[in-house]
Amino acid sequence: MSPARTVSRRRALALLAAALAVVACKQSDVATEPVWGKEPCAHCKMLVSDKRYAAQLVDEAGEHRFFDDVGCMVLFMEGKKPTERAWARESTAGTWLDARTAKYMQGARTPMDFGFEARADGAIAFEAVRVAVLEKRRATR
Repeated sequence: MSPARTVSRRRALALLAAALAVVACKQSDVATEPVWGKEPCAHCKMLVSDKRYAAQLVDEAGEHRFFDDVGCMVLFMEGKKPTERAWARESTAGTWLDARTAKYMQGARTPMDFGFEARADGAIAFEAVRVAVLEKRRATR
């Protein structure tokens, strides 16, 4: 094999590796779709099937963790190192919103009965959702 061809092949492999690294980094920066109806909730293990109330985060290892209810995500996050990225599914439009800046409404019949849904017309901040979920857990123990 000629030296020019070896350099070209090495350069191509290096570019491919760099491109894969960029794609891998970017995947943790965006919400992804779970396998609806087959992906277990990272907290309660129930299948994530109702798109209106789903949530997800990227854990310390860069893995996407999916939840059937925003309340499950809150409980999963409790006591762990803060995650950089977390999303809640907007219940009417079906888009993924930053969970910490999204607004929520209370009173929905969510899978684990925490009752919060991310809504464009919501008025409840994530911190208030977090406090309510933790209070509900303490009350049921």
